[in-house]
Amino acid sequence: MKTLCVAAVVVLSLTSVCQAASLACEKLLKPVDNDPDLRGSWYLIAISSQSCWVSTVVSSVLWPSIEVNVTSKDTRNIYTAEYKYKFYGYCETDSEDYLYENNTLFDVNVNSTPLGQPDELLQSGCPDCFVVKDDYSILFLFSRRQNVTDAELKEFESQADCLGWSKPQVFNSDHDHTNCLSVEDGDEDMSRLSSLIFERMKNTYTVQLKCFTETFYSLPDTAFKWTQQSWSNFFSF
Repeated sequence: MKTLCVAAVVVLSLTSVCQAASLACEKLLKPVDNDPDLRGSWYLIAISSQSCWVSTVVSSVLWPSIEVNVTSKDTRNIYTAEYKYKFYGYCETDSEDYLYENNTLFDVNVNSTPLGQPDELLQSGCPDCFVVKDDYSILFLFSRRQNVTDAELKEFESQADCLGWSKPQVFNSDHDHTNCLSVEDGDEDMSRLSSLIFERMKNTYTVQLKCFTETFYSLPDTAFKWTQQSWSNFFSF
């Protein structure tokens, strides 16, 4: 009888923990309640992805810093995002228009018509941050600050964990664009750029190894599911 009681307590405790975790994830993955003011300057702090290779390549190979300045256009709910990229001393700029409506972001064409699937803004306990879950299965953390606190980054990690995605990788925080090389100059200085990339990869090899290991061990399960689906489709004709 004592053994049965102990087992019951353990089961109830585990159930309570699972329910708490489920509620926490439900909150973290909920769309934002109020529309944030997206205008102004933002810094891309970190990303997570469904495939660990996306965030791993960004962190271990490119390691960029990205700043975006958002301005509103004449058309209601249409914004322009101007991006500043920097990696290994090289800088580049780009811009795009998008529609923000009902907690979602759409790319738009020249006629301001929404294109493709929307990106979704998720909850964040960070007072000057916003989190974007895009249709390419990537999670982005933006902040008004160039760096966030450990607690804020931990919350973002929890959001990624709730999705079952990779551990977030933090972007470079060097946003000094006063002495930048042009991207076109990279063609003439490939040896320098290659050397810097190799050094970065060497210093972050554990991140690459971890992603490789996770991918390797997931292959049998992925192959089984693919075979199972293919076999099912074959007999459905």
